[in-house]
Amino acid sequence: MFRRISSSHYRILISTLTVVAFLAIWEIAPRAGVADTIYTSQPSRVIAAGLEIVSTGGFARDVYMSLSEFAIGFALAIGIGVPLGLLLGRFLVLRYLLDPPIMAIYATPHLALMPIIVVWLGIGMQSKIAVAFVGGVIPILVNTMAGVRGVERSWVVAARSFCAGEWDVFVKVILPASLLSVVMGIRLGVSRAILGVVVAEMYQSQTGVGNEIIRYGSEFRTDYLLFYVLLASLFGFAATSAVRALEKKLWTGGK
Repeated sequence: MFRRISSSHYRILISTLTVVAFLAIWEIAPRAGVADTIYTSQPSRVIAAGLEIVSTGGFARDVYMSLSEFAIGFALAIGIGVPLGLLLGRFLVLRYLLDPPIMAIYATPHLALMPIIVVWLGIGMQSKIAVAFVGGVIPILVNTMAGVRGVERSWVVAARSFCAGEWDVFVKVILPASLLSVVMGIRLGVSRAILGVVVAEMYQSQTGVGNEIIRYGSEFRTDYLLFYVLLASLFGFAATSAVRALEKKLWTGGK
């Protein structure tokens, strides 16, 4: 008797089959003359190019630089975005004061700020960290603020009826209730921060994954270009999936 496949296993199975089918079509299409490898390459050619790239010393340096810029920028985004979002969600006057500029920045594509950031901080590591920070901090801040504002009023009233102080209400009621929104903001901020680092390196840099993408693209070396593009995509997928798993765990209460 066949056991029933759970929804999560079913999703993984369908996703895996989709990826395998895509890779198979991608590999077969140029061999059948349907596509030109100059523009599309093939998985086998991309893997060969990747092995060649990995064997060089510059690969580790570029990956380390991009990861460092992302890690520092996103850590700052969490360290500033979460506390500030909690404060803005809790204190009405502070929210009225800072909400207009925050919403203006949120509505502006953060990559449009990149030329200004480069003028201020130069083309070094600092400007890439700043772009990652700007990309990640706004979703974290906005979702954290929305999570605090979405806390049930009755929970706060009930806590105060048991003589809970303002700090106790904040720590024991508001913070746990808004935690899911905080994690959701972090998940949304991850992709924006990664995008910011890669595009900033493409815009003005001499090292990093983004610099390699723009270099190989300008040389029409599609195999090498796609390896770095897929590398950035896989890292973004892994980071987002990790935060999504944490979000799911919080949603289900750790079960």
